[in-house]
Amino acid sequence: MAYALVVQFPVTGTLGTDADFDLRTQLERELSAALAAAGAGECARGRTESGRMSVTVDAVADPHAALRLVTAVLTRLSALHRATVLLETRGGDDPDAVTRQVVWPVPAARVA
Repeated sequence: MAYALVVQFPVTGTLGTDADFDLRTQLERELSAALAAAGAGECARGRTESGRMSVTVDAVADPHAALRLVTAVLTRLSALHRATVLLETRGGDDPDAVTRQVVWPVPAARVA
């Protein structure tokens, strides 16, 4: 199985504000450093479109460990409350098939 995490935020307008862009670039830098230090994945370049910005974490071997790092970075940036994190799973018979599920905020059905 191959995994990726996608961190998403709503932005103001179609392409966001300067503050939205600054947050995205800071998130990219800090995620890159944290992921590299832990060997937990690689931060891909983010993008902003259609009122949403996204930053992707690729090459994730352990989704739970990578999610802990992502939420820790988002907490340091005071941005966790704005974020949605999706887990993308690739694999099986069709390598082009991607399954996505929300892993942050924790879906209500999964809260114990």
